[in-house]
Amino acid sequence: MANSPQASLSTKLFYGSGATAFGIKDSGFNFFLLIYYNQVLGLNPFMTGLALALAIAIDALSDLAIGYISDYWRSKFGRRHPFMYAAIIPVALTFIFLWNPPSFAVATQTSLFVYLLVMAVLVRSCITFYEVPNAAQGPELTKDYNDRTRLMAFRYLFGWLGGLSMSVLTYMVLFGLDPAGQMGLKGYEWMGVIGSIAMLVMMLVSALGTHRHIPTFHKPERREQHNFSTLFEHFHGLFRNRSFRAVFFSALFFGAAAGVSQALSIYIGSFFWLLSPFELGLIPLLGLLAVPTSFLIAPKLAEKLGKKEAAMYVYMFAIVFLPIAYIAQMTGFFPDRNSALYLPLLMANYLIETTAIITMQIIFASMNADVVEDRSAESAGQRNEGVIYAARNFSKKAVSGLGVMFAGAILWMVGFPEGALPGQVEPSIVTTLIVVYLPVLITLYLISWYALRYYTINRQKHEDNLAEEARLSEKLNTT
Repeated sequence: MANSPQASLSTKLFYGSGATAFGIKDSGFNFFLLIYYNQVLGLNPFMTGLALALAIAIDALSDLAIGYISDYWRSKFGRRHPFMYAAIIPVALTFIFLWNPPSFAVATQTSLFVYLLVMAVLVRSCITFYEVPNAAQGPELTKDYNDRTRLMAFRYLFGWLGGLSMSVLTYMVLFGLDPAGQMGLKGYEWMGVIGSIAMLVMMLVSALGTHRHIPTFHKPERREQHNFSTLFEHFHGLFRNRSFRAVFFSALFFGAAAGVSQALSIYIGSFFWLLSPFELGLIPLLGLLAVPTSFLIAPKLAEKLGKKEAAMYVYMFAIVFLPIAYIAQMTGFFPDRNSALYLPLLMANYLIETTAIITMQIIFASMNADVVEDRSAESAGQRNEGVIYAARNFSKKAVSGLGVMFAGAILWMVGFPEGALPGQVEPSIVTTLIVVYLPVLITLYLISWYALRYYTINRQKHEDNLAEEARLSEKLNTT
């Protein structure tokens, strides 16, 4: 078992490329959608946050359904690929419509709220049909303990590069198409068009590239009954596994923190740091350096320290580092806005923080993959990659929706004005926003970090799980 086959480079590339579409979608939803519908289209901030929160909650439930169904789907195209192929065109079309609402949708607050809710649900649900089955292939593409971290590194490489590239393009090019910059319509409309094309191409590439592995994938036994009761039994059964509980609750609180952070990032960049659209694009441009850096160091750290230890060390560093720049700015230690050091220091801060977060996420994803065999060894060889990946997505989405809603509520609570321009908001309002934002964010991250302490799978246990799974499979084949 120590010499489990490793995935080829082409397999890693095709599997990883499937995350590009998810990265582009996340870039749009996490960084631009709240400000677009609130500040540009004029929807009340609380209603905007509520619509996005409801959409995420609905999508979280669809994750579990798709994960379960794809685990037991039987077809000549295997368990995962039918869903992936079926989702490609709907994802592209709904993403365009989300960013290009018709005139009747923007006529009133109610119509705009309903349109945002419906389109956000459609985009998220359609991409779930692709993302969950696509991600769930991972544990079957390689069972090697260290190679799984390398496989997940490719997935995060493509996911982050896709999202960052779209963000940089939007900030530095597309916003320039409108005289109003990030407060105008054209940049967002073109982002919808370009993003949908990129998503379509990369989803198709990944699905076709991994198609050749279908004959080697697990073929589920026929089940007599599929209903919500059996879905709940599978989901509930996962919680008997201690390591699953650890990654589930860690993802739960990480998702809540991410929802708050990402929804408010453009507000903080524009109104707290007073960055121009071009500068807002320059900073995430450094993410294009953070991603390959994390891609290289995450597998090495996991192999040297063990996955759990590496993830927790890097995660704690990111949490401690997070508030430093904000505190320096509010206490007068950060350089003046006109200083030549101002933007370079912000860029360096982003580079360090983002590298740490991506590194942690890569290792975390590999830890989650190892839960598959740990659970299989406990449940007589039953493989539920789809449900396990969907459950992790469910935990993040269920509360990241609350995070987005909280972001909208925070804006409403501090009295943040609609249609505001950078530099024209009362400094006390902006300061209050940060004073509320930082403690909430750090608390959520700390709870997420603490949950990882209960993860129990190391290299030896993983090898034991593989041996037990092989024994169960052999026993099944001889009966």
